[in-house]
Amino acid sequence: MSKGLCVYLALSVLSGTLLALQFLWGAVVLVLLLLSLFLRKMHRPFLFVSFLLVIVSFFHSFLHEKNQKSDIPPQSEPSTHQVFIDDIPTIDGSTFVSFAKVENEKIVIRYYFDNEEEKRQFAKVNPGFVCNVKGQLAEPKPGKNPNSFNYKDYLSHQGVYWIIEVQQFEGCVDRSIWKHTLTKLRFQGLKRIEREFPSSTVGITQALLFGETGMIREDTMKAFRELGVVHLLAISGLHVGLLFAVLHYLLLRMGLTREAASWTGIMLLLCYIVLTGGSPSVVRASFMLIILILGKKTSWNIGVIDSLATVFLLIVLYEPFSVYNVGFQLSFAVSFSLVLSSRTILQSSSSFKQMVTVTMVAQLSSIPFVIYHFYEFSLIGFLTNLLYVPLFSIIILPMAILTYLFISVLSAGWAMIPYQILLEGIQALSSVVASLPFSTLVMGRPNVVLLVGYLILIYFAFVGMERRKYLSIGLLFLFFIFHLLLNRYHPYGEIVFIDVGQGDATLIDLPYNRGTYLIDAGGEMTFPKENWQEKKNRFSVGEDIVVPFLKSKGITSIDALILTHGDLDHIGGAEAVLNEMKVGEILISPGSGEKGEVDRILKMAQEKGISVKEVMYPDSWRGDRNGLHIVSPLDEEYEGNNDSIVLYGEIGSKKWLFTGDLEKEGERAFVTAFDLPVDVLKIGHHGSNTSTSEAFLDETNPNVAVISAGETNRFGHPHPEVVERLKERGLTIYSTAVNGAITYRFWDKKGTFSAHLP
Repeated sequence: MSKGLCVYLALSVLSGTLLALQFLWGAVVLVLLLLSLFLRKMHRPFLFVSFLLVIVSFFHSFLHEKNQKSDIPPQSEPSTHQVFIDDIPTIDGSTFVSFAKVENEKIVIRYYFDNEEEKRQFAKVNPGFVCNVKGQLAEPKPGKNPNSFNYKDYLSHQGVYWIIEVQQFEGCVDRSIWKHTLTKLRFQGLKRIEREFPSSTVGITQALLFGETGMIREDTMKAFRELGVVHLLAISGLHVGLLFAVLHYLLLRMGLTREAASWTGIMLLLCYIVLTGGSPSVVRASFMLIILILGKKTSWNIGVIDSLATVFLLIVLYEPFSVYNVGFQLSFAVSFSLVLSSRTILQSSSSFKQMVTVTMVAQLSSIPFVIYHFYEFSLIGFLTNLLYVPLFSIIILPMAILTYLFISVLSAGWAMIPYQILLEGIQALSSVVASLPFSTLVMGRPNVVLLVGYLILIYFAFVGMERRKYLSIGLLFLFFIFHLLLNRYHPYGEIVFIDVGQGDATLIDLPYNRGTYLIDAGGEMTFPKENWQEKKNRFSVGEDIVVPFLKSKGITSIDALILTHGDLDHIGGAEAVLNEMKVGEILISPGSGEKGEVDRILKMAQEKGISVKEVMYPDSWRGDRNGLHIVSPLDEEYEGNNDSIVLYGEIGSKKWLFTGDLEKEGERAFVTAFDLPVDVLKIGHHGSNTSTSEAFLDETNPNVAVISAGETNRFGHPHPEVVERLKERGLTIYSTAVNGAITYRFWDKKGTFSAHLP
């Protein structure tokens, strides 16, 4: 078989798999496959094999998806289970989480420690333990906002359909067998790093040696992501290649024959996959090497491109859901681009020029995947990769290995000093560079048409680079500009009630860049915790929900941030918004600035030069020109919920009333002062029975009610009496607790409501 033909077989498997899982993308890949086969005038036997693979992979993926269901029946009451822990548990703060098996079905178990001593005891639990637990089966939660991470899908792609919320561990016994040896070695290695390395180096060291990124500090991960070098925190194919080359050399120096060294290398590569957690880049690189080594032992003429395509084909046939894995997508997209470019674009007599072109090819090929999953890409990624890739590959990785060996074998603590200084210096430098203005460009999640456009233009950019004609790169740049302008000047408008759990956050994004307003920013209630209960990377509504949602929409600036009142569930996410977004002005209720939480936000605004204005009826603001008027508070004395900023206006041919946490007293003042028709009412105070009185509903007479409340929140919102009042009046009711984010999209004078969860 000619070199490179395996690529078409890999495309055949990919098209069949995607036709079963994502029909539209499967059709796109199939069209490209047919076009390629036609242009290359393939012989009939090869065409037959190619189409056979399309059919086989289609039915295999179809059946694989159809059979993705649990054999464990739902249970309404807590029950006792015997769980077999077959993965390394994660202990973070007061939480214990691990993949396990119940009756040969993969599940997740989650347990909350009662005290620090219990946490220390559980640190000894490792793969191979069998535990009797009492707990409640719970379904994983889906993503509740557009473009958000879908935990339920993530688990189902791994064959996990239940989480056991453990109430009591009734005993654990170590029943590990030989197949757990490597996993336990990985566990022990991670624990040794956590125990003996300085905290500032633990996360990166674990990532480089064992492929575990859970301990990397959030600020470090964020900085590396914004610099476009986050891939260096995963074990790459380059790392695997370097390690194998060193290992092979040492085996030969030890006196082994080339044959014995090759077979030993193959066995160690298979072990290394397990030791590093089986990440896509390690699996890809290791099996590519194994195929190339085995190919040399046979008469088959297997090249690098064929080995890469063969690994891709085998992985997708074995596990079709691999195509959803971000690491898998990036690893193979970049690898295919580099291998296909190796004989043309990357050919150069200058090492520096070759490094520049390698970086350029890797950056270009990753763009569609990066902006789809992370909504932004690094503008300085090209330069930072030129520095960081050789730095990590030639200096930091060898230092990490040597330091680990010195600490483990010789207990030589002095070996840690230069390694610690270097890593801390790199993290500090990364934070400074990432904080520079215009280090990243937020693109938003592209739709299918834009993604196809990127793929086509990137292909032609590679063709142009090969022919030393760079017009196609200019066209790609113009397409970027078009994408950005489309985000900014889209002809439709949206009002989105973001699901922030128990809190409020509402985005108003008007057409043609007429205005972007955010009413509240969500937040989470915080309670005093002991040090052992604190998580390494604390969940933040602002950083983990509101800002990613805004970025996914391509939004980088907010004309006005309206903080209706000083409760934490409305303003807690404001700090993240101020850090990540350009904010034109902040509106607050008179007197609310005296609350500690609001005062902290005002100090941030002052540091950033953002104007802050206390507003009440009938103050004007920039939203007035778009028909959004402030109708409450009516006085300057701040009394909490009843002095929430209330907005009224007509948007998308509907009249809206956004009430904050307005309660019955504030409602009475409103209906006394105004007689305003309302189509859509944002229910006050999350549906509490202290709001939404009969008199208020009589006066406003809305058609649609939107309730922003957390699922199973501790306050029992929305109150059943409030819901019953709304139902008796025949209102259409949307609740973020049930429906996730609620979106009203309008074009001219027509609009439609949609719920993220049906």
